[in-house]
Amino acid sequence: MTDSRKVTGEDYLPSKVAFVGIAGVRIRTRASRWRVEAAGVEQLQQLCVTSVGAARVTNLEIRLRHWSPPKGWVGAPATPGLVAYLIDPRGAGAQVVLAWREPIDIALALAAAVRCLRPTLGLGVRPQLTLAPGLPAAAAALAAEVHDVVRPDDTVHAHLRRCDTLVVPRPDLLPEIPRATTVVVSDGTWQVAGTSHPVWVDPSVHHPIGRRSSGVTDVISATVTGGILKLRGTSLKLDITGDLKSEDVSALVSVAAVRTDSDLGPRWMNQLHACGIIVNAEQVDLLEAQVASVSARRTALQTSTPAAALGSWPSVSAVLLTNRDTYLGRAMKQIARLDYPNLQVTVGLHGFELAANQSAELSAVAGREIHFSSVPKSVPFGAAMQLMSQRADGELITKIDDDDYYGADHIWDLVVARLYSRAQVVGKALDWIYLEGEDTTVFRPTYAAEKYSFFVAGGTILISRADLADVGGWRPVGKSIDRGLLESIKQSGGLIYRTHGLGYLYVRHLATHTAVVADEHFLTKTQQTWIGLLEHEVFGTAE
Repeated sequence: MTDSRKVTGEDYLPSKVAFVGIAGVRIRTRASRWRVEAAGVEQLQQLCVTSVGAARVTNLEIRLRHWSPPKGWVGAPATPGLVAYLIDPRGAGAQVVLAWREPIDIALALAAAVRCLRPTLGLGVRPQLTLAPGLPAAAAALAAEVHDVVRPDDTVHAHLRRCDTLVVPRPDLLPEIPRATTVVVSDGTWQVAGTSHPVWVDPSVHHPIGRRSSGVTDVISATVTGGILKLRGTSLKLDITGDLKSEDVSALVSVAAVRTDSDLGPRWMNQLHACGIIVNAEQVDLLEAQVASVSARRTALQTSTPAAALGSWPSVSAVLLTNRDTYLGRAMKQIARLDYPNLQVTVGLHGFELAANQSAELSAVAGREIHFSSVPKSVPFGAAMQLMSQRADGELITKIDDDDYYGADHIWDLVVARLYSRAQVVGKALDWIYLEGEDTTVFRPTYAAEKYSFFVAGGTILISRADLADVGGWRPVGKSIDRGLLESIKQSGGLIYRTHGLGYLYVRHLATHTAVVADEHFLTKTQQTWIGLLEHEVFGTAE
């Protein structure tokens, strides 16, 4: 006999659910149909998390005034029981129509629409996330991940725990529902399993997308008056109440720094930092300006996002495949600098084996255990890379080259870029290059950073194991394996995102190289050059 009971907590729901109105949103209802008009996806996300339990619908129509998805991207609702789905771009906006066979909670319907309208990769391999009614708009960053909600007519079964991670507006809500973890969301703080975490940054809103590696030089002023953040520049005038919104972030994309005598507080400070805007930093040169901007965005996204609060940083396997035993010692020194909390390193030896005790010696140089595997020389380079990727254990796989330089935060940069871009493949811009033959380092930002594109530096590719499997893995070719993977992702409709190039120094050496472009190519269109190898800790080149 199944033991079950309805969820009837005294403080669970009033007789009719009321949810917080969202500015810029208009709702019309008729029977089980909702029609929603909103400024953009940001408002739709807020409506999603605040409307749990408000109604059940079979039809949802949405009209957005502004919609600008990555070029060529097509989303999917990922919801059961769907019988009709239409997305129709209209001018600067879009219309979305969804219909289900049976009524579903409006929050689940809105979450399906959000997945249609913006890229989402989910929270990774994590326990089921369940939302309760009464949540504030501060939970909006979870909207695309909503596949389960608690309603008053739900039944709790003794033989199956109702949820794994329950997201509630206050800790005493729904004590009768078993769960592994409770997440309490308020406007500035998320409490996870009883521990408080500051969450001021929504990476779907506060991000550096569109921020280039060069040409971002505007400096503006900031004051806080009557709870309003006033940003002023030569042609910029923003008055911000509450959080920075998507349109504010877009308006600030060319701003390098903010000068202020006001206390901006941690919320605005972290949101500006997440966009790559530095606050009250000293005037510095081109390289140091980039270092300051990248460090600010990385720290804000590492510490002030829902991913940080939920502890959902994925494990990463760095895979290095080499046919040059003379490069192993140098590569181990680069790997020793990598700083990421859950990192595995796997090294493939293409056409050779290590001598006795050599693996232990190399692991000691790297300062971590390294997994070495030999692959016969007869196996094409791409097929060998696929074998090594299959032997890796991380949720994400990143490619490391034996002849390039990597800074300590290189992998963090890729992981946080994946967080805000939601792209299947993330890699760095090929901005910084050392030409061994010329003994010259160049800054050559010919490929715009922080944008969706079809090209990233091959020695920086990051992809999930699942996405790699979905496109058939690395192609079994002898060269240009990076381009082969990017083409596969493109043909499958996936997204490729190119973040900044800082922390990665591409080396053109005198030995045989798998790439086919001549050195002279990299001496054109340079913005700045240095004699010799540029020594800086951000690239892992400073001793």
